[in-house]
Amino acid sequence: MQKVSTQQGFTLIELIIVIVLLGILAVTAAPKFLNLQDDARDSVLEGIAGSLESASSVVYGKALINDVAASSDGSDSVNIGNSTTVSVVYGYPDAGTAANFTNILDADINAVDGDGNLVGDYATAAVGDDTILIYYTGAYDGAPASPAATSACSVAYTNSTAEGERPTITVNTCVE
Repeated sequence: MQKVSTQQGFTLIELIIVIVLLGILAVTAAPKFLNLQDDARDSVLEGIAGSLESASSVVYGKALINDVAASSDGSDSVNIGNSTTVSVVYGYPDAGTAANFTNILDADINAVDGDGNLVGDYATAAVGDDTILIYYTGAYDGAPASPAATSACSVAYTNSTAEGERPTITVNTCVE
């Protein structure tokens, strides 16, 4: 008569092999799903875009009060406090002047050290006469050689094109 084994389960070796295989899969697959740096940069860009929306609305309100909301060439400006002025196009900040965005965002955009090297994480670049790009300056996968209006990790601000029309603010994410 044969003895029937009632023992069920896995041996210790089988369990160790499964754990090692799961560890190898986790090490190779997790970085593809957990790209936290690009997600963090995207969140900062969304914050910059929200700040641009709010700040441009405040500038527009001041332009309406000062009766310069009809200016179409950036020759008029409004005082935003502390003797700081912002040139406006149809009442909104003019994209032709990078200093406008450093002033209205009160941020370290285009910050440089004593040698003229960028020290901040973000800088601006003019893209045509009516668009300015605020872009991430650090190294990352897919970083463009020179910034363009659709460069990854950037926010593009395009001037208002008519009286009463808001400027266009576009976020170009880092994650594709």
